[in-house]
Order: sequence, then C-alpha cells, then structure tokens
Amino acid sequence: MTRLLSSRGLVTSALALALAAGCTEQPSLTKKTNKPATTGRFDPGESNDAGPPRPCVQDPSYYDVPNDGCDNDGDGVVDNPPVCDDAEAGDTAESFARGIGICTRASEVGYGLVSARFTRGHGRSDAPQAPQHSLLAKFGDVLKPREGARLGVLSTGYAQEFNGGANEPFSRGRDWYGARPGSGGNGTAPPGFPKGAQGCPQEREVNDVVDLRLELKAPKNASGFAFDFNFHSGEWPTFVCSKYNDGFVAYLDAKSYNGGKPDNISFDSFANPVSVNAGFFDRCTPGAPLGCGSESLGLSKCPSGPGELAGTGFGLLGTSCGAEQPATLGGATGWLFSQAPILGEETFTLDLMIWDVGDGILDSSVLIDNFRWALGEVSTTTDRPPDVK
Repeated sequence: MTRLLSSRGLVTSALALALAAGCTEQPSLTKKTNKPATTGRFDPGESNDAGPPRPCVQDPSYYDVPNDGCDNDGDGVVDNPPVCDDAEAGDTAESFARGIGICTRASEVGYGLVSARFTRGHGRSDAPQAPQHSLLAKFGDVLKPREGARLGVLSTGYAQEFNGGANEPFSRGRDWYGARPGSGGNGTAPPGFPKGAQGCPQEREVNDVVDLRLELKAPKNASGFAFDFNFHSGEWPTFVCSKYNDGFVAYLDAKSYNGGKPDNISFDSFANPVSVNAGFFDRCTPGAPLGCGSESLGLSKCPSGPGELAGTGFGLLGTSCGAEQPATLGGATGWLFSQAPILGEETFTLDLMIWDVGDGILDSSVLIDNFRWALGEVSTTTDRPPDVK
C-alpha cells in the first residue's frame, strides 16, 4: 500500500529547511540545560564536575550503581546490577520491561516495576496488535542491545528487522485497523500531541498506536532515571516535513516532575518531539532530495551515513522524489538517551509511545533499551550517549 503524493502536500519554510532530516548539524541537544547530571552517565559514582565522590552507603533498598565501587544494596557483591533479559520474548509488557533493563519488582525489593501493560494509546486499556512489540537479539547487521542480550522494539508496523516479510520495507506500511483520514484516528495520543516540528504542518489524528505504559517505583537512592532509544522511520526521504509525520514520545507523569504536569521528555534541541524532522535524524543517505522533490528542502547531509540501517527494512535502497541515484527508503536517529528527575521512593508512570499520523501507512519503529536509575543532579535531557557518535 503506497501513500499518494497528491494527498500529501508539503509546507516549507526557512526553519523547516533547517529541520529537514539530516540536512543540518545540530548543537548539543538538551531542553533545559546542557548539563546531563553530576554523575555523568548517572551510574558512575563520580565525574570531573561532580566534586568529591559520594560516600559508600549500603542499604538493601538501594539501587546498586554500576561502576561506583560501592556495594550499594549491601548484598556482598560490589557493582552487580541485575541483568534479566536472556529468556525474554517481549510478548507481555512485563517481559518487555525486563528486556529493556527493568529487572526488579517493587513488591519484592521495594523499587522497580509496579505494573506494565501495552495499550493503543493514552488513557486506553485495549491492546495493540501483538506483532507491534518484541524483543530482539539485534536489529539489522549493526545495531546490538545497549545492555543485556535483548533490545525492545515498538512499531506502527511489525516490530522486526523487516516489515512483516523478508526484505519488506517500512516505507510500504502495515495499516492495522484500516485508518480513515478524517474519522478521528484509531489511537489516542496524550493531551497536546501530536506536535509538529517547528515550521512543519501537523495532522492531529493518530493511528496504529502502541504504548508501553510503565508504573515504576524509584529506589531510595535515585534522583532520576534514563533509557536509550533509537527512532527509525520509513517516511524518509519522501515525506520529510509533511503533516503526516509519525512520532515517538516518552510521557512522564510524576508528582515531582514539571510541577506535577505530565509531559514528553524525549525531544531535540528545538524541543521538537522525536520524528523524521528531529535534528538527531542523521542515519540516512547523503545527497538525497528531501520532501517529494521540493527544491526548497534541498538535499540531505546525513553526516552519519546509512551504515546502521543495513539488514533492516529501513536500509533498503530505492529512488524517490525524482532522484537519479538510489537512497535508503528510511532513516534513523541513532542511539540517544533521555533522562528526567524524580524523587527517591516516588511512584510514577512512563508511557513509551509511537504512532502513525493522519493515516496508517508508511511505518516507524523505535528501539528501546538500557533503562537505569540516576543519581546526583539530574536535568531533563535528550542527547547522544558518550559512546555513540
């Protein structure tokens, strides 16, 4: 099923040109501050700007912080946070949570997972299609789990390396519920979403939503949390800056966060939610025409190239927008992390949610892994992990 170009007019502007996927290089990508945390990547016990190391305090209700040289949870072993995803398939929400690094249950050790469920959107209880979520040992020829043996995948299509069949591209989408534009959409986004990138139009209906809703309780010694993600979309390069662009949000609802007002914590340097228009989106083919051949969008830069897309339905080659040279029929952000502050022993909810916008065709997927608790001063931030270029 193909998306008709005639039904997908594109709006461009000077700012849209700046946001065109892979077209420009972005500054450091944070929303409120450029300082991610005094503990660096949260888990180390010290960093160059953190001052003296924290004293080693042991408590069975503590998270055992990796690499800090302290037996935080007092179990007799230094730096042994659990890894629990070897046997997980991601068929249930609890299994998926373990697969992305949430190994403890609050009912057993006082912190960790309280509950988990898959739904079709904000405030809903109906389940998405089972093929829309999975745990994989790899994603394509290059991408591997960020921790443990599995990474999580949520998709508006199939949560696999290809979209439902061998060598099937995500640019040829799976419309799970027969979306009808103008009907209100078959999924539900949080209040105020979807939001378009600055300078780009935005349709309001969402379809084919898959939402992992996590209820979590923080350990006593935590001051925040973080997770890694990698957004892929089959909308690149043809539908950059269109009103139909799919999106991913991490919607946090915590009494201690943002004055108790829920909001998205995954964004780019312009506070745009993650989509094909985000400043991070640079895993793609350089020199490809963007936006249905519109000269005003120009050619992609894609400084990181398409290498990470190999072996996936986002890395298959084709021609679009009247291009003479083939380009990948999709692209990605590469691995990023988002973090946010919460209070120790606080119970909160986090919705990790991806959707189609306006219709149910051309699919996007998000890889999720390496959930961890944060210590030290934690600001709301999305950026590249230090080990990812």
